[in-house]
Amino acid sequence: MRTVFYNLIDWFNNKSFSMEGFNQAVLPFKIISGFLSVGLIIIIIYLIFLIRKDIKKYLEMLIESTVQADEPRKVSLEGWQPVMDKLNSNNEDSYKQAVIEADKIFDDLLKRNGYQGEDMGERLKQITQNQLFNLDEVWQAHKLRNRLVHEPNFQLKEHEARRMIEIYQKAFKNLEAI
Repeated sequence: MRTVFYNLIDWFNNKSFSMEGFNQAVLPFKIISGFLSVGLIIIIIYLIFLIRKDIKKYLEMLIESTVQADEPRKVSLEGWQPVMDKLNSNNEDSYKQAVIEADKIFDDLLKRNGYQGEDMGERLKQITQNQLFNLDEVWQAHKLRNRLVHEPNFQLKEHEARRMIEIYQKAFKNLEAI
């Protein structure tokens, strides 16, 4: 280490500090710093491009969520009257259809509010009791709907259908859809 230091001092003592000698000594440093500067500028431009892209996605998501805030109300109100009409008929098949359609409307509402999942069960798992105070009842109504769909001989009484529709109505009100 000591000899390297002394060699460096000797090198400086032997060099004459003319402008031409200085420029030749500094030229490799200029070339290296030029390449580093170009590389860093490219990296900075790339990072700005990525950040701009993420900001654009975030703003689009924000706008979509703001626009979608009104959509569930319209969809649920438009689709709710046929459910009530079927519930008020004196036909067991209509009662079944009313419960199935109410479940579908509620599932559509969950999708529009940003809940992800392959089916309504997965979306319901993401909801807490604080978000939906009658969550357990909605689970019961959804399970009954599944029985209606998968068990062709399942008997549904009018009072059971009315109870399930009331559960969905409470959930809609809780989520401020109606």
